[in-house]
Amino acid sequence: MRVQLLPSNLSEPTRLQPTTTFLIDGTLAIDGGSLGYALNAKDQLRVRRIVVTHSHNDHIASLPSFVAEVFPFISQPIEIYGTGEVLESLRNHVFNDVIWPDFQAIELSRGNGTGLRYVEIEAGKTFHIDHLSLTPVRVNHVVPTVGFVVENDTAGVIFTADTYHTDELWEAANRMKRLHAVFVDVSYPNEMEALAAVSKHLTPQGLKKELEKLKRPAQVFAFHLKPQFRDRVLDQLGRLGLPHVSVAEIGHEYRFGDGQVEANSGSSSPR
Repeated sequence: MRVQLLPSNLSEPTRLQPTTTFLIDGTLAIDGGSLGYALNAKDQLRVRRIVVTHSHNDHIASLPSFVAEVFPFISQPIEIYGTGEVLESLRNHVFNDVIWPDFQAIELSRGNGTGLRYVEIEAGKTFHIDHLSLTPVRVNHVVPTVGFVVENDTAGVIFTADTYHTDELWEAANRMKRLHAVFVDVSYPNEMEALAAVSKHLTPQGLKKELEKLKRPAQVFAFHLKPQFRDRVLDQLGRLGLPHVSVAEIGHEYRFGDGQVEANSGSSSPR
């Protein structure tokens, strides 16, 4: 399984991450925060399905632009997967013919059907996209949000999405046949724990508590670091003294499979 955290900043400093999109095997996106501008035109056309964890803007910001850019060239609808709450938000507040055209109602010029198709998913119910199985799991955020257990024949990876302290996702991790990596939200430094609690994000000290629930070996990659506090979060993650914890390197393609857990090489290790 190949996993890439797409860039948010197109100019320096590119290590900052105000929006979120993960790309899996070059064809499936988790969230659309940076999807519409982080890929070139050829690579955009390879992405036909987007799984949305929740409705916050930093996770859907460039999704409308992505759909508009690929629309003239596709012969089948772009599929957006999300819970009922997520799809309702997209229909009512984004693709509503006010903020952005309703591509679900616009016919394709190169094929059959319309430009967009919504696919509703349910927490706890596994579904399949090509060679991948995905299981959405409710997490603890300020709007309805799901993280994902993503598996293929050789690898298993978890994406927490935005979350505060939660249990169900770690329980799912402990049940997995193979677990290679967890990409986990760590947004604020420890001294901003009060804000983290209100906004439902983790701090480094919060991550340490969460990892006590994980009973399986896995590489842990922090993401969603707020740009203004990135250096402080990096420092505090390093002070945890956990060798399996690093910061996801933006733009780096991680590879997992064949029973191996990827080492820290190529990632931004806490310092």
